Amino acid sequence: MKNTILSFVILSLVLTSCSKDDENNKIFWLDELDYYDGEKAYYFVDVGGKTAYLGGVLEIYNLLDNSYIDRITVESFDLITRSDGYPLCRIWGFSGKLNKSTYLLARNCLNSN
Repeated sequence: MKNTILSFVILSLVLTSCSKDDENNKIFWLDELDYYDGEKAYYFVDVGGKTAYLGGVLEIYNLLDNSYIDRITVESFDLITRSDGYPLCRIWGFSGKLNKSTYLLARNCLNSN
């Protein structure tokens, strides 16, 4: 009986820690995105959704003419709060087109936890 309870407690701890790691790896936003490749800024872009995951791939398209811009593999997130309290974030990723780190700037952005 003690072994069963101990096994249940250990399993619960493992499952809980895994779900918390997953939550820290996800970010979402409600408003527009801009893309900066280090040389050029692309305003009002689309990635087909409003979430990003560490290790995930985002295809970036220009909203004005639906042209393809780039594909990035998400590496990290920077959560930023403007002085007026508005939440922003940088979604850093490795560019498949330029072979360097670039980022998306997301408005009204929040971590999932």
